[in-house]
Amino acid sequence: MWFFWALLSSVTFGMSGFLMKVSSARRGSVTHTLWSLYLTGTLGFAIWVAVTGQFRLDLPILLGGLIVGLGSAAGNWLFMLALAKGPASLTSPLVNTNILLIIAFSVTWYGEHLSLTEWAGVILLVGAVFLIPIDPDEELSIRNRSWYTLVIAATLFFTFRNGGLKVTEEMDMAGETVLFYGYLFSWLWMSVEILRRSRSQQETRDPIGIRTGLLWGGIAGIFSFIGMQLYTLALIGGPASIVAPLFATNSLVVALLSIRFFRERLSPLQKTSLFLLFVGLALTRV
Repeated sequence: MWFFWALLSSVTFGMSGFLMKVSSARRGSVTHTLWSLYLTGTLGFAIWVAVTGQFRLDLPILLGGLIVGLGSAAGNWLFMLALAKGPASLTSPLVNTNILLIIAFSVTWYGEHLSLTEWAGVILLVGAVFLIPIDPDEELSIRNRSWYTLVIAATLFFTFRNGGLKVTEEMDMAGETVLFYGYLFSWLWMSVEILRRSRSQQETRDPIGIRTGLLWGGIAGIFSFIGMQLYTLALIGGPASIVAPLFATNSLVVALLSIRFFRERLSPLQKTSLFLLFVGLALTRV
């Protein structure tokens, strides 16, 4: 069943990413979007942990939750900033190339093996990443260079989130409990950030943006909770070198929905890069 859980986690988590794009497109406050997302996500995992009796309060699991939470909160923050500067149909797939680091970690540290098709997928992913900045089409090229920096940084932080779940699972820590603390720490971080911004009157000037962020962030948090819960279930039964690429195909959901509902336009070379990304993701899970 791990393959099915991994595939389903991709769809549900992809919906969460798309709803974050909706909030960004409607000028929702980034901090309130993430605050609401982590609030509903924390409540979801709190209920799950209470019902299943998996609650733990010790230093190792708190440390694991802190690392996962740091990767998730910082990664999502940078991801939303990148969404405001570039198309979601490219931002989401590129951020998901953090699976390259997770695959490398799983192969070298845990002795997992890749087939020839999986190696081919890895090569295509790397090639697609290098194609993105090389765009002769000036009309559709991404001129804001900070977009590239944001995407690279978000990719690295998401590696801590997804890779951290693999490490804690190997250490016999329940993924749901780790994610509960991860989402809780992320929510606390966003709460402090909102308080800081309120004191400096940075957020009070845009009540519509706050309401928009709270609405779409809350809905995104529900899908985020379901997607991450399914991802942890898949990691229990399947190898991370396969589960991670399957989960990473959530970028396909984000890309297709963004193109469909936001009419995002891509240059021919960007379309080629997007195609290579999806083929690479597909090959790594064959």
